[in-house]
Amino acid sequence: MKLFLSIITFVTMSSAFATGSSPFTTQAFEVDSKTAAPVVVGFHSDSCGSCKVQKPNLESLLQEDSFKNVKGFMANFEGTSDFRKTLKKSVRSPSTIVIFKAGTEVARIQGVTDKDELRTLLQNAITKN
Repeated sequence: MKLFLSIITFVTMSSAFATGSSPFTTQAFEVDSKTAAPVVVGFHSDSCGSCKVQKPNLESLLQEDSFKNVKGFMANFEGTSDFRKTLKKSVRSPSTIVIFKAGTEVARIQGVTDKDELRTLLQNAITKN
């Protein structure tokens, strides 16, 4: 019984720490983008090779302490065409990360998959005035 409870606790705790980003919804984005916290939206596609590397790296970065005040969303490229068209500059391809502060786009990263490079680009975008 103790082993069973230990396994359940481990799985529950692992799930709690495995959420560096949330699935994208327009409503959640609109609410979070009105706050002072930076918002990162990663657009991905299941058929995109670079997305398969970029997505887990981005999710992992958003779990790091240096990004604890950043709200992250993972958006399916194919399912967000209406939202993508509302941006000043439309997102035309997956493997694109858009960073917002106070509802305004401050940076865009496209095609970068290297975790260290993503970390640097995200930090630079988030600390911009």
